[in-house]
Amino acid sequence: MIEITNEDIDAIETILFPNGSTFNESHRKVIKNLDTVDIKACPGSGKTTSLIAKLLIFEKKLPLENNRGICVLTHTNVGVNEIKRRSSQQEGGRLFQYPNHISTIQVFVNKYLAIPAYKHFFLDNVYSIDMDTYIENFKKLFYKISRGYRQNIERKFPVEDLWQKLVFDFEDDGTIYLGAKKLEDVYSNTTPTYQYLKDLKKGLLEKGILSFRDAYVMAFKFIKEYPEIRDLISARFKFLFIDEMQDTSPIQMKLLNEVFDKSQVTIQRIGDTNQAIFESSSEELSWKPEKRSLSLTESKRFSAAIAKCIDKICIEPQGVTGNNTIPIIEPTIIVFNDHNIEKVLPTFAELIIENNLHQNDRNVFKAVGRVSKPHPEGKITLPSYYPTFNKRNSKSVRFSYSSLQEYIDAINQIEDHNVNEYRRLLINCMLHALRIEEIRKDDKWYSEKALLQTLTEKNEQIAINLNRLIAKWVLNAKNGQPIHNEIAEFLTSKFVPLIKGSKQVTKELKDFCTITKNSVDNAVETEETEQKNSYFHAVKSGSELKINLDTVYNVKGETHTATLYLETFYKKYDLSNLMDYLKQNHTFPKGKEKINALCVAYVGLTRPSHLLCLSMRQETIDGNEEDLKKAGWNLLYIKD
Repeated sequence: MIEITNEDIDAIETILFPNGSTFNESHRKVIKNLDTVDIKACPGSGKTTSLIAKLLIFEKKLPLENNRGICVLTHTNVGVNEIKRRSSQQEGGRLFQYPNHISTIQVFVNKYLAIPAYKHFFLDNVYSIDMDTYIENFKKLFYKISRGYRQNIERKFPVEDLWQKLVFDFEDDGTIYLGAKKLEDVYSNTTPTYQYLKDLKKGLLEKGILSFRDAYVMAFKFIKEYPEIRDLISARFKFLFIDEMQDTSPIQMKLLNEVFDKSQVTIQRIGDTNQAIFESSSEELSWKPEKRSLSLTESKRFSAAIAKCIDKICIEPQGVTGNNTIPIIEPTIIVFNDHNIEKVLPTFAELIIENNLHQNDRNVFKAVGRVSKPHPEGKITLPSYYPTFNKRNSKSVRFSYSSLQEYIDAINQIEDHNVNEYRRLLINCMLHALRIEEIRKDDKWYSEKALLQTLTEKNEQIAINLNRLIAKWVLNAKNGQPIHNEIAEFLTSKFVPLIKGSKQVTKELKDFCTITKNSVDNAVETEETEQKNSYFHAVKSGSELKINLDTVYNVKGETHTATLYLETFYKKYDLSNLMDYLKQNHTFPKGKEKINALCVAYVGLTRPSHLLCLSMRQETIDGNEEDLKKAGWNLLYIKD
């Protein structure tokens, strides 16, 4: 029977904390616990570090009894990469080897359920499970619909919304919904419109082009037909750890419950229900921690002054305590009116300079808000404070793009320097080229395995040199050298003709490999967007202080030196809606809107280590001044 001791934790501290920090008793209790339990953790409490410590201790004790594995699921690749980086520091790291599995929930669903299900039901390989590829192909098929019918559909359902609304039912994959209603209840199944939309949705699935939601549809279908999958997965994994549990959607929760048998698998769910925020208003919190849970309430991230002010601005106060080694700077509310709103960011910058935070070794300054788009009636949103603000495109690295140039651009977005990530990206680019040419093997889309096998059969030397070629491209790209023409030449003159058995390639492939004005414009636009979303403030020394603007959703998980939470309008002005909580008068929130507003505010307010500021309209603060001061807030009025 495996056991984690204080001696194990002492040894791992030297790896995780080279500066001499240690785990406190609450952390040690969490690390040593090997039972099924929920773990509630406040922001900056070290929950992920505690999980990593437990995993690294496990790694030294592998293999487990009967060679069972450890499964770790997260919601982003950030946590996965951190575990991977730490594991690589230990000799003989085995956490990322069979029978263990560490990935995002989506990758787990794809690998063990959706992809095998698709192969079983359609006797083919999945083309892609990727939202950008799905949306791109959805629109292509939609614009092939006869113009009159297409325009009638768009009057009710603009295509930008349609791809989200036209979905398969989770329980019965043969039923298609359009929004909340069955497709046949929106358009009669005798009409051409019904048939067009039905053919569009089913056509994408038959081509193997899946949305993330479709992957879950396939997963449920697979489990329904083969319930023994639950026994197989539960027999393989002895432990399941789920990080950031509050971000788990109801459908993810349902699937995990169906796949993992609690009687066979020890399950630990780790998160903070106060930080459950979703960009889609249709999503909701699915995780309710068990009463018998463990807690981590001491934050290493922020000062005691910040901890005092934010503890009640949440669904359920946890008695958060701050880090006493961080200097106390009084949390400040910057009060503005319609005539001086443009002075909010400069005032925040001056507070940063006044407290010498710009001289810190690590200085990250951000201004965040809930709503990023201009309001049609002129209500205050992020652009109201900084008119050039434009919500940036997601920087997350995908593995499917619409052009060769986008694949190359993605090389420099990969932060994890594991060569396998680069290799996977460029292999996917080659597979994409084969799909453009509609080249199959045994009437199936090529997989990586089939590709390497065919290359070996047709030209063993190219197969042998492939990894070396990919490494050269990546190195050159990282060094700023042009690689586009070389890869384009390889794809169109060597690779595709070799697999195809013909030197002729389609116009579509040539277009894919051509640098267009759009691809150049996209690169310029991305750079310009970065500039538009940054406010620069002059410092007397002659340097500049940079404050990045962003949405609360995009900064989740980050730590800033100073954060400014900007009041914005979402059905109501969000800080006005939360005034009682700002004054430390907590009542359990009722209604979905109040709960969502609290979670968004809590995430935004718990980012800074040293300085927390709010911007608040004069109308919001009127009559509440004394109560806010008693709650620990300093009030700073902007002068016209």
